[in-house]
Amino acid sequence: MMKELTELLGTAAVSDVFPRLQWVDWATGLDARISRTAAELDSVIEKTLTEHEGSRANDGEVHDLLDGLLSIVKDGDQGFRMDRIDVKALILDMFIGGTDTIYKAIEWTMAELVKNPREMEKVQAEVRQVAAGTQGGVLEEELEKMSLLHAAMKEALRLHPPIPLFPHESIQNTRLHGYDIPAKTRIMINAWTIGRDSESWEEADEFRPERFMDRAMDYSGKDPRFIPFGAGRRGCPGIAFALRLAELTLANMMYHFDWVLPDGQDPESFEVVESNGFAPALKCPLILVAKPL
Repeated sequence: MMKELTELLGTAAVSDVFPRLQWVDWATGLDARISRTAAELDSVIEKTLTEHEGSRANDGEVHDLLDGLLSIVKDGDQGFRMDRIDVKALILDMFIGGTDTIYKAIEWTMAELVKNPREMEKVQAEVRQVAAGTQGGVLEEELEKMSLLHAAMKEALRLHPPIPLFPHESIQNTRLHGYDIPAKTRIMINAWTIGRDSESWEEADEFRPERFMDRAMDYSGKDPRFIPFGAGRRGCPGIAFALRLAELTLANMMYHFDWVLPDGQDPESFEVVESNGFAPALKCPLILVAKPL
């Protein structure tokens, strides 16, 4: 179901460009796919909400985030209004941004590191040095000392932003660089192209994590050259959660295993190719051999 949702988000709708041709989306079956997927998602989320409401009715306790949101809907004591639809939208955002983004950040970083074994060795050496003597693996507090790991993930996300195109809409008539942009105009920010702009990045198509070692760039979007998660008020609200989990997972993968391509495949012949869609993944599944230390 989430795969279908991701594919739909990446499907070009004629009505997005020509609103008066909405009937084309109906004729091609796109409207029906959207309605069917929306109904399935709503059913799953509604069932979850009902279960949490029943649990809270029994003991009156707030056990998790969803309980807290439902409490706000019921009591309205937080100084702002929230209804059931708002809660469903937040849960859906967490599903899309909190799961898809995490695994893609890990997958793209691993793919680029495997293709560049020298960079892999550098990251592994750093991780194992910082976490030396730690029982069970890398701890969250040790991540702050792993600058190469952070740089490698930033570089992977520069080349492969989780969402290449950010949809926006102008809220008022605007004039930008000589162009008149009416209110309600749909605008797409191309994060993929920005991340590969040769005027901003030397050897822009090359995987070079060291470029982030001396640049004070974070994921907030304050530097317009690096916006893998958007920027401003419309930026991804779950950046901190997603990256912390992705970095911790990647660090433990580097700590416990050596990673190689199967069947003696040469890293230089390994192609890192993106699929099509709203949130592209690797065109071919990433298959690696993990060798325990």
